[in-house]
Amino acid sequence: MTGPKTDSRPSPARNGADQRQSGVLSAELAELLRTGPFEVALRTAIRSSRLSLERIQHRLRTRGTPVSITALSYWQSGRRRPERPDSLLALRELENVLSVPDGSLSALLGPPRPRGRTRQAVSDAPPLSSLWAENASAEELLTKIDTTQDSQLTRLNHHDIVHVDRSGELTRIRTRKLVRSEANGVDRCVIMFDGASTSDTDPVIRPIRSVRLGKVLTDHARDLVVAELVFDRTLERGDTVLFEYEIADPPTPENEVEHSFARLFRLPVRQYVVELQFDPAHPPRRTESYVGDSTTQEIEPPKPLVVDRFGRTHAVALDFGMGVFGVRWDPDLGDSGR
Repeated sequence: MTGPKTDSRPSPARNGADQRQSGVLSAELAELLRTGPFEVALRTAIRSSRLSLERIQHRLRTRGTPVSITALSYWQSGRRRPERPDSLLALRELENVLSVPDGSLSALLGPPRPRGRTRQAVSDAPPLSSLWAENASAEELLTKIDTTQDSQLTRLNHHDIVHVDRSGELTRIRTRKLVRSEANGVDRCVIMFDGASTSDTDPVIRPIRSVRLGKVLTDHARDLVVAELVFDRTLERGDTVLFEYEIADPPTPENEVEHSFARLFRLPVRQYVVELQFDPAHPPRRTESYVGDSTTQEIEPPKPLVVDRFGRTHAVALDFGMGVFGVRWDPDLGDSGR
């Protein structure tokens, strides 16, 4: 998953310290170990080591500090960071395994993050536009809309129901969200939908419960929509609101069908559920969920999903973000000709 499976490097237990003292670090890695952030420095150190996560896990286990591959993936993606005493001890050994100076990664951690009920929508979250830095159209749309209030909402629950037709094409998404305001005067949130289509028909956003449409901006060439959802009432700090909306996605040209759906989370969500509803008479041949970092690079193996006799399946993520959580499927096209 990360780096080659082979492991031809000398054992860090024998000469890792000699390598560190000799200063054999790339300029990029040396700078990241000085400035951070932690996840980028760790990701670069892992890439530079040319060790797979499986080999790293094995070496940590032999040193008496076992860490799961999932945890290593989370650490390098920024979704989690080592905070417990056993994780911090493992991080010290990980520095030896990766042949970086002692304490160089640990020094980038900073103070522990708040957990549980004390965690709020973080004011230092990256701006929404930063997640779309490689998409000039999206970045331009986001400069025309106020996204500041969106960072004042803690995501408690997010449930997507994705409807897929007999050809395997996504037709509509119904979304239910439960959020809590962490400030007074919050009255809206921002949503973005990228259909990745060149269809002449724009996606349609339909408010269903406790919200109405505010400003809506569309890039017709890219099937990209940014919209404000204005709450029925202005929230005070601690108030919650449960709201629903639906996006009807226009038909996608045959050569652009991707057969997937994903959410990019900038702020953490306590529970995310994505439910897939297929045509029961035409279930997909294969369905799976996957997890990616903020750049959409996948960071752990995909998980297969089982579709029931009614054409339904689902996937769940707890305390998720930032990053991408998605599902994809291979439709059983049969005699449809597609």
